[in-house]
Amino acid sequence: MIIALNYRHKNERLEEALQELGHSVIYNLWDIDGILSNSIDTVIFEFKQILKDEFKFLRLAHKLKKAKIPVVTWCRDTPNIGARRWKLTAILKLGLVDIFATHSLQEFSEQDGKVLYLPNAAWTSKYNLGRVMLEELRNPDIYTIDVSFIGNIDARKCPEHKKRFEFLQSLGELLRKNNITYSFVDSKNLNFDAQVKLIQKAKINLNYGCAADRYEIKSWGLPERCYGIPACGGFLLTDERVHARDDFIEGGEIVMFKDLNDCFEKIKYYLNSPEKRRRIAENAYKRVVGEHTYKHRAEKLINAIESLKKDGVVLCSDCFL
Repeated sequence: MIIALNYRHKNERLEEALQELGHSVIYNLWDIDGILSNSIDTVIFEFKQILKDEFKFLRLAHKLKKAKIPVVTWCRDTPNIGARRWKLTAILKLGLVDIFATHSLQEFSEQDGKVLYLPNAAWTSKYNLGRVMLEELRNPDIYTIDVSFIGNIDARKCPEHKKRFEFLQSLGELLRKNNITYSFVDSKNLNFDAQVKLIQKAKINLNYGCAADRYEIKSWGLPERCYGIPACGGFLLTDERVHARDDFIEGGEIVMFKDLNDCFEKIKYYLNSPEKRRRIAENAYKRVVGEHTYKHRAEKLINAIESLKKDGVVLCSDCFL
C-alpha cells in the first residue's frame, strides 16, 4: 500500500512499522489531486489534527469518500479531549471516518464496525534489550537503584500531570523514610539510550498517570511506557487501568496498584521477591515482543483497511449530505 500520514509532526513509530511491513509512506497530502496522482490507498489522520483543523479535514474527507479511499484516524487522546468531545461524537455519528482506531474503548464498542481497539505499543527500535540478555537481568548485582519513574513530571508546563507530580512527591517521601533508593526523572532530560539504561538498572519501574487522563476521568488505556518498560526487560508496577487486563495477565505479566499506600506496599513486597519480580518481567517481555509492538498495531490497522476495501464498504459519499 501507499499510505498518506496526515500528521502535524512525523509519526516515526507508525512510519517505521508500516515500512517494515512493506508499505510506503507519504506525509501530509491535503489535496485530492496529489492523493490521486500518488496512487494513495488510504489516508491516516492524526486525531488531534482532525479536531484542530476540522474544516480542512471535512473538505478532504468528502473528496476521499467520493474516490472510495478509506478515511482512517488513530485516537490516543480520549478522554482528554474536553470541550471538543462533541466533535468526536459528530465524527462517529455522521460516519466521517471509515476506521476510528482508539487506544481506549471508553464509551465505545468494537461492535460498531468503525471502532478498532488499537492501544499504544512498544517502540522497539528505541526500547529494547540492547546488548543485555534477559538472563543477565536475573543477577541482583546489575541493579543500582530500587525504584524509577521516567516521564513528564513538569506540572507547571503540563498541568494535566499535576496529580502525577504530587503522587511521586508523596511516594518519594515514603521511600526516603524507608531507605529505598529511587530516581524520578523527566523524560525530556534523558535520551533513549539513557532511559533504557535506567530501566535496566532499576529493580522496579513505575507508571502513574497518562496524558490521556482528564483530571477527574481516568483513561482505560495504557501509556506507551507500559509496553516500553517490559520491552527493555524491566519490571513494571503501574496504576490500575481497565485495558491492562485486556493486554496482559494480571499478576503474571503485569502488577497494578490502587493508590499510594498500595503502591508502597507492592514496592516493598517485590523488592523482597526478586525471583517473582523477574518471572513477571520476563513474561511481560515475551507478551510485548509477541503481541504489543507498533508492527503489530500497524498490521492490525492494515488488515482492517484491506477488509474495508475488499468488502467495498468505502462508498459513503452521501453521508455528508
